[in-house]
Amino acid sequence: YPAQNPDLLDKLSKRQTTVLAMDQVPRVTIAQGYDALSSMANIAGYKAVVLAANHFGRFFTGQITAAGKVPPAKILIVGGGVAGLASAGAAKSMGAIVRGFDTRAAALEQFKSLGAEPLEVDLKESGEGQGGYAKEMSKEFIEAEMKLFAQQCKEVDILISTALIPGKKAPVLFSREMIESMKEGSVVVDLAAEAGGNFETTKPGELYVHKGVTHIGYTDLPSRMATQASTLYSNNITKLLKAISPDKDNFYFEVKDDFDFGTMGHVIRGTVVMKDGKVIFPAPTPKNIPQGAPEKPKTVAELEAEKAATVTPFRKTMTTASAYTAGLTGILGLGLSAPNLAFSQMVTTFGLAGIVGYHTVWGVTPALHSPLMSVTNAISGLTAVGGLALMGGHLYPSTTAQSLAALATFISSVNIAGGFLVTQRMLDMFKRPTDPPEYNYLYLLPAGTFVGGYLAALSSGYNIEQIMYLGSGLCCVGALAGLSTQGTARLGNALGMIGVAGGLAATLGGLNPSPELLAQMSGAMALGGTIGLTIAKRIQISDLPQLVAAFHSLVGLAAVLTCVAEYIVEYPHFATDVAANLTKIVAYLGTYIGGVTFSGSLIAYGKLQGILNSAPLLLPGRHMLNAGLLTASLGGIIPYMLDPSFGTGILCLGSVSALSAIMGVTLTAAIGGADMPVVITVLNSYSGWALCAEGFLLNNNLLTIVGALIGSSGAILSYIMCVAMNRSLANVILGGYGTTSTAGGKPMEISGTHTEINLENAIDMIREASSIIITPGYGLCAAKAQYPIADLVKMLTEQGKKVRFGIHPVAGRMPGQLNVLLAEAGVPYDIVLEMDEINEDFPDTDLVLVIGANDTVN
Repeated sequence: YPAQNPDLLDKLSKRQTTVLAMDQVPRVTIAQGYDALSSMANIAGYKAVVLAANHFGRFFTGQITAAGKVPPAKILIVGGGVAGLASAGAAKSMGAIVRGFDTRAAALEQFKSLGAEPLEVDLKESGEGQGGYAKEMSKEFIEAEMKLFAQQCKEVDILISTALIPGKKAPVLFSREMIESMKEGSVVVDLAAEAGGNFETTKPGELYVHKGVTHIGYTDLPSRMATQASTLYSNNITKLLKAISPDKDNFYFEVKDDFDFGTMGHVIRGTVVMKDGKVIFPAPTPKNIPQGAPEKPKTVAELEAEKAATVTPFRKTMTTASAYTAGLTGILGLGLSAPNLAFSQMVTTFGLAGIVGYHTVWGVTPALHSPLMSVTNAISGLTAVGGLALMGGHLYPSTTAQSLAALATFISSVNIAGGFLVTQRMLDMFKRPTDPPEYNYLYLLPAGTFVGGYLAALSSGYNIEQIMYLGSGLCCVGALAGLSTQGTARLGNALGMIGVAGGLAATLGGLNPSPELLAQMSGAMALGGTIGLTIAKRIQISDLPQLVAAFHSLVGLAAVLTCVAEYIVEYPHFATDVAANLTKIVAYLGTYIGGVTFSGSLIAYGKLQGILNSAPLLLPGRHMLNAGLLTASLGGIIPYMLDPSFGTGILCLGSVSALSAIMGVTLTAAIGGADMPVVITVLNSYSGWALCAEGFLLNNNLLTIVGALIGSSGAILSYIMCVAMNRSLANVILGGYGTTSTAGGKPMEISGTHTEINLENAIDMIREASSIIITPGYGLCAAKAQYPIADLVKMLTEQGKKVRFGIHPVAGRMPGQLNVLLAEAGVPYDIVLEMDEINEDFPDTDLVLVIGANDTVN
């Protein structure tokens, strides 16, 4: 406009005026808040759709009524700038079928993101220009474009065109013949009318009908929404004046002819067209204009490399066949190296249980991941089976091995009782007032039948321990499967209790202990169970992650104690036992896994409880330290296996216990609080593999089945969360290994502007919105904000607003924690959704309220 109004510039110059032209604000990132062209174009785009709807004789959205079917309106929008995208969004929200065309690939992507169908010509040519506008295209492209437009004119009901080229007459994109080919009753809106128009039939500033097609050529669309235009335009000017003055009290600014692209100097020099009466328009070219790197032609070597990297069908099939060959060869190797038939049967049980666990856990809904973790915690307390099998003496243990076994039983009982009670508490929170009454006490019937029937069979001389282990294992599988939905979750918890009770009963029946030893066993389990129930009853749900971590540590310690005790008990028989080497190897591996689980869980507990700093502890050379600890742990098995003496064996087991405990500390300490959900699931997986080791050690099918279930469930949950974070499991567990976030280089620079929001504005936005998604994070847990949020949701729902929650898989400090907290506050679980479940709702949502979810948003 300064170039089009030289007389006005002369008059202003005579008055020694300093003039800022809002239409000359450079279209760079830093100036988005002052860009009046964009804010006015946004209004024009919206108003164009409103006017088109007003003059169109039919609905925008399709309807099926008793009087007949009404097809939806078809709208073509040419130009994917601010105005075009605003039109696309408005038309789509009104139910029309929207198509968008632009010569720029980025604009077509934006059309697609709004739900519009992007249209392209067959000829590939980029239309990217300067200042946010498209450039003029080649003759061949324009011919293909005209052909596309001619076809679309016959199909669409409404045409909205926004194509402009700075400083030039608007290009005529639609000929008279194209307009006359449109259906009668169609509407065309020309947003380029002020510059001549994109339609040959446009009359700038007028509304008229040409051969049945309504033409809207108004040049003052923003002023037809005066209130909105005034609000946005005043914001543009206010923000510009605040930004260009370095002194907030005394307004002034400096105009420099030497400035870099995208800086405040660029904004000031581009906007100021007259300084103290001197015309300084147009602005000089800025320095350091970013240039897109031209595509480098590929060399022959690069093309050959691409060809070589292409996977042929033969190569793909060969890779798959080789993988299966390696797997089946490994199975044959296990069979050939098996010391006895019992080992082969145990491997079979382990493999089948792992497959069942894999398919079972994938079906668990994300909202129930916390109860799933809790119930697997309780089931992992079956390490008590190993402790019971090794207990001895009378009322008190009489040897070191017996003492270790008694301690393992006591610790495991804490896990069993506490885990099941916490699971029940969490599931109770998901109850809704409208849910039917529950009669969970009836599950005592199958429990009594299972355990009572076994005791009756035992008293009659039947030896059915293995069948009991099978039944208990199936109940534990049912526990995990039951937690896949809200409707069966309480059944799942009950099945877990039945499975554990049956396993313990079968273990005691098979041992046939003396009355004194039975009293010792009962006392250890009763004391541990009482402590577990007390802890689970008093714990706050917000403290659930640290409770899970603490229970994991108990499983790890119980596994270490059981493995060491088993070595002590079995040592006298190693000389004659064909499976002695297998027993020693499994005891060693179980001790290592248990040690890492024990200490790693304690560190996780400390970070979650606030006893330790939640920030990652990045020790110098920590990766080399961990590698050294792992090498030393694995190397210790060599003297352990070669030297048959008892002293060497105990020394090696003690050493690997210490080394693994240190490694658990160094691994977990290097992981920050935000990654704790993955840490907890990995530790859960470790506890399962430790239980498997006990199963092989004691030749116990139940422990092997349950261990495989827990190990696979923890591994799958870890994988799900790592995928959600776009990171690998190794990256998380090794404390960011392989990333640049801790490399010490220059941090990524953030450019652009942001919009502040205060409480009053937030309230206004919530009041005006009809569809709201709440995205919570760990900040909600820390502030205990679930209760006021529940009240807010209830209030908004009563006002007729649609409110849902979108929860990221790693939000909080353990999987599903936020679902449990919201359920505790009374939020119905059917509006609490996982992020993937709700992604399709975002385009139709008015407002997203982010509460304490900084990690998720970043």
